[in-house]
Amino acid sequence: MDGFSIAFNEITLVLFTTLAPAGAVGYLLMSLPVLLGRVNEDDRRRLDQYSCLPLAIAMVGLIASATHLGNPSNALYVFTGVGRSPLSTEVFCAVVFLALAGMYWLYAFAETPRRWLQRILVAAVDVAIVLFVVSMAFAYQVDTIITWSLPLTPVALILNSLVGGPIITLLGFAAAGYRGHGPGQGRLLVAVAAVALVANTGVYLVIGAQLSGMANELVSASSLVPGFIPCVVVFALLAAAGLAVAWRSVGRDLTVRSLVAASLLVLAGIFVMRFTFYMSHLTVGLGV
Repeated sequence: MDGFSIAFNEITLVLFTTLAPAGAVGYLLMSLPVLLGRVNEDDRRRLDQYSCLPLAIAMVGLIASATHLGNPSNALYVFTGVGRSPLSTEVFCAVVFLALAGMYWLYAFAETPRRWLQRILVAAVDVAIVLFVVSMAFAYQVDTIITWSLPLTPVALILNSLVGGPIITLLGFAAAGYRGHGPGQGRLLVAVAAVALVANTGVYLVIGAQLSGMANELVSASSLVPGFIPCVVVFALLAAAGLAVAWRSVGRDLTVRSLVAASLLVLAGIFVMRFTFYMSHLTVGLGV
């Protein structure tokens, strides 16, 4: 089986690892003004209500991954391995994050929500997000898959979330009509994503160099992903284009349309590298 076929068969997991971390980090960053108490009541209400946008992006990723179970009843067996199986722990953390975020979002519609309770719930959601992204990053450290057990594999996924998350946050801010402290806040978010993109590109180049020397008895990693470095270039160009669109939008007052385009460009770039990740699936011994 060639690398493209392997990745295409895992397309739901490609979507999951593209959308869920970025959506989760987008939610976390969007919640910070509320958590820190730096918003008035009207802004808080709009931010709370429109936090469903990054949450929906994360949920689409999780739903996509659920189809990988084949039979929905298999989900019950996933939770029996929490703490023992990295994949079970990842799914458990995802469910906790989505449950807490959904609970908080519904509470935001209460007539007189208690501010202290909201901030406690936001803090709990944000902690769950950090645990979820970290658990996902380390879920693919599988000793028998030599191309996935690289030290930089978790770093790449965490950086993916830091490239996509801030742009999704800006989209949420634009949808909510929240301007914060002016263009400076938006530029800071784009700058965070830009630094993460530079680091992410460097990490992928190192991973590409490591993959070039890996092989088992049947096939080499470079033959599974013959275009790894060109894919890194495509990733960097797409993400950079998305950041440029976001930066321009920040300078001209946030617009939903331009930030939707920016988010799609960035997520498309991340998707390319998540697809190549599954293409590189190479096991020890006589297998792919």
